[in-house]
Amino acid sequence: MGLTGTKSTIPTNQERAAGSAPALDVMAHLMVHYPDGRQVRFPLVKSEVVVGRDATCDLALQDAITSRQHARFYRDDQGRLWVADLKSKNGLLVNDRHVDASPLTGGDRIAIGTCNLVVHEEPGHDVRLHEPLADTQIGATSAWGASQNFELSQRRLQSLYELNDRLTGRLDRDDLLKELLQVCREQLGLDRAGIAVWRGEPHSLEWVEIGGIDKSRDEGLTISRSIVDRALHQGERILFNDKSPGEFDPTASIISNNIRSAMCVPMAYLQRVRGVIYGDRIVSTGGFKKEDIDFFAALGRLGAMGLATVQLVEETKQRERVDYQIGLARQIQTRLFPAESLRLPGLSIDALNDPGQRISGDYYDYFERDDGKVVIVMADVAGKGIPASLLMANLQAAVRVTLQKDADLVGSVTALNRLICQNAGDDRFVTAIFGILDRETREFKYVNAGHHLPFLIRNRADSGILKEAIDADLPIGIDIDYPYRERSLVFEDRPTMMILYTDGVIDAENESGDMYEESRFAQAIANNVAQPTDEVVTRLRRSIKQFTRNTPQTDDITIMAVELE
Repeated sequence: MGLTGTKSTIPTNQERAAGSAPALDVMAHLMVHYPDGRQVRFPLVKSEVVVGRDATCDLALQDAITSRQHARFYRDDQGRLWVADLKSKNGLLVNDRHVDASPLTGGDRIAIGTCNLVVHEEPGHDVRLHEPLADTQIGATSAWGASQNFELSQRRLQSLYELNDRLTGRLDRDDLLKELLQVCREQLGLDRAGIAVWRGEPHSLEWVEIGGIDKSRDEGLTISRSIVDRALHQGERILFNDKSPGEFDPTASIISNNIRSAMCVPMAYLQRVRGVIYGDRIVSTGGFKKEDIDFFAALGRLGAMGLATVQLVEETKQRERVDYQIGLARQIQTRLFPAESLRLPGLSIDALNDPGQRISGDYYDYFERDDGKVVIVMADVAGKGIPASLLMANLQAAVRVTLQKDADLVGSVTALNRLICQNAGDDRFVTAIFGILDRETREFKYVNAGHHLPFLIRNRADSGILKEAIDADLPIGIDIDYPYRERSLVFEDRPTMMILYTDGVIDAENESGDMYEESRFAQAIANNVAQPTDEVVTRLRRSIKQFTRNTPQTDDITIMAVELE
């Protein structure tokens, strides 16, 4: 609730000790230097930033010897920046010295893996947040809460209308705030003024624009922290004058800085405070009135509306950039799948992949080895989106290396399992069928790592699910020492088709929440088994779409048809 014409008590020494804050607001960023010369700027706007190789880290480093979660940057209760090692494999160096944790200042060098991170500090435009001496009071201070109405004259209302046009269309944040600050100084006769944007994190108040100070004399703004906090966190409009009727008890900060009058208001729009505007008079005579601070706050609201527009434009641009990057990622991923159907004497293989989130965590592959045998893989990476797709790409590269000529199937899968266990997170695993088909003996040797059993159609008039006497093995990526087993089946001396798929097929839902399920898939296979493999794959996907209709697809759908004549 706002206070009108009342005094506000400054926190005591004891109160400040319980929740102290730094005197100088400083923004900081890391400049990441990669060994190949690349540099990436990363702003430290969050209270804690985790750095590592894992894609889930706040700052993900593209570096093979960096641990998945290597270090964290954070600020202590005094607002000082620190870095701490997260039990990384190769340790943490600050200025070439091994540390477990260390405070940081501008220019410090942090070595993580093969990357060097340099701390850069950016003082908030010479703005110092200060508390007066303990147990003094802000004299002649008035405050109005966010819910209290503005009182503006017709002239001021007309000015707001005209100023709205002046500020509209400025889509660069700094340009908008520079113009807003100029408007405030013109309209209210401010000798000095500053605008700060709040990023929503502790110690993340950034003073973007400041006017009326003499930088040649190393002059800056010293503002009461409690005043700024009340405007920022309580949405209050704060006004104080050095002369007023009744009691007068000036603060130490007003006296020491020769401030005659000052105001601080929130930049608020749609019940969200985006920053504050401060203005004072140190030369001009005459104090501010209630209508002045209401007009000041109305200008702050215009600024907040402008910031909301700038943010919306930036988010739109960012989405466009992300969409473009995801589109490129999908193009690259598509090239990782076989470029075309496989047609060999007596053998036909076709497959499709339909991602649930534009890029897929499913993986399929088939290729002929130098010995004439054909490698067949169907896999499903746990999770969705970019993390799953990155693991899928690594799996594809490893499969192409490990399952070449004369490769031992169990040994290859064991090596793949070890690779995933060592390089993926604890919640990342892969279900898969890895197989090798010998067209001469018609034998299909395979390892089933926790994947759905394929459908085997032994003739055109019948379909059935391949059953096994023992359970499938564990997915890869769970137990680094798991003993995988090889199994085999022999295709009969007649045209035989095998259908492999991922769980996005049977888990697809319609508008009623019903799943497509294995039984519907089996019936769709039976209805289309007389078709060639490319047509079978197309018709099975069409059957799923007809079932789900307009329900959004949430999981990757992958189907493969293998026919041996």
